Amino acid sequence: MSSFFLTAILIANMFFAVIIVFVERKRPLAALVWLLLLLFLPVAGFLFYMFFGQKLLTRRKFRLKQEDDLRHNRLIADQHRQLAWMQDRSPEADADYLGLARMNLIQASAPITLGNEVTFYVSGIDKFAQLCADIRQAQRFIHGEYFIWRDDFLGRRLVEELTAKARAGVEVRVIIDDWGCKLTPDSLFQPLKVAGGKIYRFLPITLKFVFNANYRNHRKIVVIDGNIGYLGGMNVGMEYLGQRPKHSPWRDTHLRIVGPAVASLEARFLMDYMYVSGEEVELGERYLPSNVLRPGETPIQIVSSGPDSKEQHVKQGYLKMINSATESILIQTPYLVPDDSVLEALKIAAFSGIDIKIMLPGTPDKQIVYNVTMSYAGELLEAGARIFLYDGFLHSKAIVIDSSYLSIGTANMDMRSFSLNFEVNAFIYDPEKAREYEAIFEQDLASSRELLRGEYYSRGAWQKFKESVSRLFAPIM
Repeated sequence: MSSFFLTAILIANMFFAVIIVFVERKRPLAALVWLLLLLFLPVAGFLFYMFFGQKLLTRRKFRLKQEDDLRHNRLIADQHRQLAWMQDRSPEADADYLGLARMNLIQASAPITLGNEVTFYVSGIDKFAQLCADIRQAQRFIHGEYFIWRDDFLGRRLVEELTAKARAGVEVRVIIDDWGCKLTPDSLFQPLKVAGGKIYRFLPITLKFVFNANYRNHRKIVVIDGNIGYLGGMNVGMEYLGQRPKHSPWRDTHLRIVGPAVASLEARFLMDYMYVSGEEVELGERYLPSNVLRPGETPIQIVSSGPDSKEQHVKQGYLKMINSATESILIQTPYLVPDDSVLEALKIAAFSGIDIKIMLPGTPDKQIVYNVTMSYAGELLEAGARIFLYDGFLHSKAIVIDSSYLSIGTANMDMRSFSLNFEVNAFIYDPEKAREYEAIFEQDLASSRELLRGEYYSRGAWQKFKESVSRLFAPIM
């Protein structure tokens, strides 16, 4: 039996090797890692590939999702042309970021919207207090999706707020990621369902679809009445209020947007909702109104990416920003596992004398990923970048270029966010907001310590070994 089992595994691995090379056409380094794993550790390689590597079984469902996306893209094609015309003639369309805005418009179908008001939240207490206040003022609908929604005080409190609005006749729709909420019982949302709310799990992980675990909806979006939108790094859980002692203080960033960009967030939610629910939703004035509030002056693009896209839109945005920098690059990320293109872009920028500051958590939440993070941090440190370790856990995902423009959202600076997770980021073209976030970054520096070359070089042999071994698996993390 064992011989038969091993033979079956080897045959399956040969089949997987053909898929890797000729069908999926993975990048050379990732393909090589998978092939070596399948060859020298056949059983472990088989299991790893089935859970974390294959895309063949999910290709059909993502094609269906693409059809929903394309349906919406056709509806807003005219808006794209109109906004492109406005972009070319707008005084806000500074040459420093015009190329990035054009790329996002053409490549990611992300219209640039003018007249937005943006608020940064770096405290979970403040963010969720404002979110609950906005929920209480909702008149027509509340739509939200989160990667993690815990069954704790905050999770139950938010369900109570939504349930009260559903009972009052407000439409409430929620998407949670099945992997991120694997420990969250469905009973948590039962009062909301009874009140008329709709709850769906994104890519449920069952025996039939066990391989869905590799594709995670990492988006955190809330849209209220089409006027107010939230996105950023904060999930629903007490740790985001600083209530997890091991990782306290917990530092994150979230955005509250009022203005035309909210329509892009709503469109993103509706496309995800139609995919998970199978329900047809009319993309009309109710959800995507033509007349919206324009309380500010900030141009914004909402850019989504995921394994359903041929291109890695958020990564390409990051790459364009790094390559366009002439003075400074500020980065905050909990995980630093860049692919070759982003790593080389950062190194070239550092070699060119650009001031690069990268802030990472001083307290890890995933040790193996942290080992890889420190390996890449060391390589960038040698190139001339400055690395700072926040005193606590840093979960913020932000990049600021030349005190001129920035991106904040859900995507980490890692390969998983670039290619496997469903992500969404706001690209903000406003020097005033860029300088405002730079001031926040400076405040965070006061709670951080700089990782110096001498300290990095003097780390122990065991730590160096762990980093080197962990980095071998970076392409498949």
